Amino acid sequence: MIGYEQARARIISSFEPLEVTRVLLDDALGLVCGERLAAEIDVPGFASSAMDGYAIRSADAPGTLRLIGDVPAGSVASATIEAGTAAKIMTGAPIPPGADAVVPWEDTVATSDEVEVRASVRAGHHVRPLGEDIARGATVLSPGVVLRAPHLGVLASLGRTDVAVVPRPTVAILSTGDEVVAPGSRLAPGQVYDANGTLLRALAREAGADVVETSRLADDPDEIAAWFADAAKRVDLIITTGGASVGEHDWIRHVLERDGTLTLWRVAIKPGKPVAFATIHGAKVLGLPGNPGSAFTGMHVFVQPALRALAGRDPEPRRVRARLTADVPNKGRTLFCRVTLSGEDATPMPAQSSVVLSNVLGADGYAVVAPGGMRAGDEVTVELLR
Repeated sequence: MIGYEQARARIISSFEPLEVTRVLLDDALGLVCGERLAAEIDVPGFASSAMDGYAIRSADAPGTLRLIGDVPAGSVASATIEAGTAAKIMTGAPIPPGADAVVPWEDTVATSDEVEVRASVRAGHHVRPLGEDIARGATVLSPGVVLRAPHLGVLASLGRTDVAVVPRPTVAILSTGDEVVAPGSRLAPGQVYDANGTLLRALAREAGADVVETSRLADDPDEIAAWFADAAKRVDLIITTGGASVGEHDWIRHVLERDGTLTLWRVAIKPGKPVAFATIHGAKVLGLPGNPGSAFTGMHVFVQPALRALAGRDPEPRRVRARLTADVPNKGRTLFCRVTLSGEDATPMPAQSSVVLSNVLGADGYAVVAPGGMRAGDEVTVELLR
């Protein structure tokens, strides 16, 4: 066995961001930007009105002005505003030549051909200048930025329809075991529902992956080997659960050693010791234990960081420091202890067994407890689950 920090470092260093590709803006949400983008235009591209009102020369206010035009949004003024004149204008419409201010309707009294401006205004009053939002040449995006809705809106305001991104990693998931059956099926004696397929699929998607296949196979080495050969052609990473330990029917490790290259096997953590990392038919494989609590830990510690690395994100989980509210005994391997957080306090949850998944629902993170254990009041690093 090797330590979890060494194992995680070895695994993450094996994954480089995927090759940048171009996608439509509608498909870019949540992806990592792969290019530096500068504005090729000013936004807005003209000085415009910030209010519904009248475009005037500020020097003419207050006073009664002759109306010489109407400038709706999307149009261009047909006349120049000269001394003693004004034009009706709508929000977003271009400022007519000669005008340097906009007076809101509520500060005026208008007839069909005149408007009385009842307030003094300064030059630039209610005028949005050219390039107020974005100036031509300004950098709007840099590589490594995770694209959110405002980023996409800014790109659209510049007239862009696509953007270069690091694509979503593609993933295939395999659950193994003669005892594992699909949810919704009738359970025979000795059988359990396959929670891992659904669990791992959701966790992979949370890490930014595109799960193209989720399969379930019995403990048959020939079927498992054939599945690996097919899946390896189509995905960036294969994730398996079950079959990675030392039992007579644990075929995942056997097939990986026979048909591929097993880089590491067994990590000094609990729950989840029998973790396998391998390459088979050109695809990388992370094999996790079959117990749901162990599978969840393996996804958090190893698989989700690898997926984030492939997607060009920071692979490391978010961490905080907290103070344990109870003793956490621990012998042998590093313990990922499920805890709840309240302020600076971390409270260990009951039932830390590798079989138990349900108490993850209330957990805020994993307290990383070294061999030898920790006492109530000790400071501990907590890796956050969300």
